[in-house]
Amino acid sequence: MAQMRAELVGLVLEKHGERAKIKLDKDKSKGDKVPKYLETWCPINAKVGDVVGIEYQEMNKRKMQMVLYGFPVLAVIAGAVFGNSIAIFFGMDKTMPMMLGVVIWLLIAVNYARIFKRDAVREGVQPVVVEIEAPDPIVFDDSKDESEKKQEMN
Repeated sequence: MAQMRAELVGLVLEKHGERAKIKLDKDKSKGDKVPKYLETWCPINAKVGDVVGIEYQEMNKRKMQMVLYGFPVLAVIAGAVFGNSIAIFFGMDKTMPMMLGVVIWLLIAVNYARIFKRDAVREGVQPVVVEIEAPDPIVFDDSKDESEKKQEMN
């Protein structure tokens, strides 16, 4: 198999959206303290069972702050708009649907920001799947078949 350029090499065990649980191969991975399992971001199209390469990528401070603080603020606005739309559709008072929409959307956004903070902000880096190892190609030797065909024709 081709040598991978990534720092860590492992097998994808589970995949949920852009998150993946990887079992790392300590023999193929570079570094001293390689964990047995790792939760990573997986922006490429890796599937369960693929051997992947993982690198730690540094996070941009502005982007981290935007996710941690901007995402919940946008969720509050989206929840209010969603609740307002539901109230108009069903012809009811706007107060309860708007409050309920804000609470639900805010819980989702805060949960996402909490997971993001746990994974990326503490160390300032996050593990990201950067490549999928291609399996070795299967090569068939047709030279025997051709010689047998020639003998049959004669």
